[in-house]
Amino acid sequence: MPRTVDLFLDSDRPLSRVAEQLSELDLVRFVAAPDQAHFVARDGDVVAHLTDHDFLDDDDLPLSEFRYVLSASVQRTVPIEDSPELAFLRKVNAGLRQSGAFPSLLVIDLERPDTAPVGE
Repeated sequence: MPRTVDLFLDSDRPLSRVAEQLSELDLVRFVAAPDQAHFVARDGDVVAHLTDHDFLDDDDLPLSEFRYVLSASVQRTVPIEDSPELAFLRKVNAGLRQSGAFPSLLVIDLERPDTAPVGE
């Protein structure tokens, strides 16, 4: 099972507009996937996917309050705390909080609701 870092985002806007807004804030640049169902961001070796999510609430994590998730898989050879994926999503999260664009919640190593790895 891949380890991931997930940044949950909430907005009443469509996914394409959220990707556009994140780009306008100069936090991340997205490219639409061919199926238009998600957007892909690259930052060096980091690949992150912005999409709708199907996570359920988990104890004190109110994930159902967030409509979208920006997720990045972490290689097993790297401690997740030292990963460039976590550093990237922390930077995006800090920018969102500073701008007040929309609510966000950063979650490290959350169990995925399906068995498909992020990015497939």
